[in-house]
Amino acid sequence: MEILSVGIDIGTTTTQLVASRLVIENKASAFTVPRIHIVSKEIIYRSKVYFTPFLNELDIDGDGVYRIIQTEYEAAGLTPDTVATGAVIITGEAARKQNAEMILTRLSSLAGQFVVSTAGPDLESIIAGKGSGACAYSKEHKCTAVNADIGGGTTNIAVYENGETVSCTCIDIGGRQIRVDQGKIT
Repeated sequence: MEILSVGIDIGTTTTQLVASRLVIENKASAFTVPRIHIVSKEIIYRSKVYFTPFLNELDIDGDGVYRIIQTEYEAAGLTPDTVATGAVIITGEAARKQNAEMILTRLSSLAGQFVVSTAGPDLESIIAGKGSGACAYSKEHKCTAVNADIGGGTTNIAVYENGETVSCTCIDIGGRQIRVDQGKIT
């Protein structure tokens, strides 16, 4: 079966949407609990990268984020009824904002069966390490690999040994927190 999936990432610095076509297959035998596996995936649309809009130090601009996602849905030729599943994730300092949960709920209404999540530091570290290829590299080369993902508000670090996560941490410093004024870091 072929389905359309959308991933929305709202980070401390940037917001982006990715649409993928997934081919899924139920590997379970008849009359048992389904075991769905992704047989193939193809990215069919990748949005522009936007600076995540904030109203102030405590709140994300929910209307601004919603407009970004609506604009990208239109650019991709998507409508909420064509999307079967996906994920909305808020990461880093953005996840700590007062209205993060409200924004997750609002965006989840855009389509299908969405997984909605605020990624804590451990999950964000692991996702970044797997996405970067560090996990797969450590498994393939039977070694230890480290991934450091420097975001806008946090730096997430994951350590992999032979494809297994052995440690992860988060440091509260990122690119958006560093300001340069007349050549000096302030």
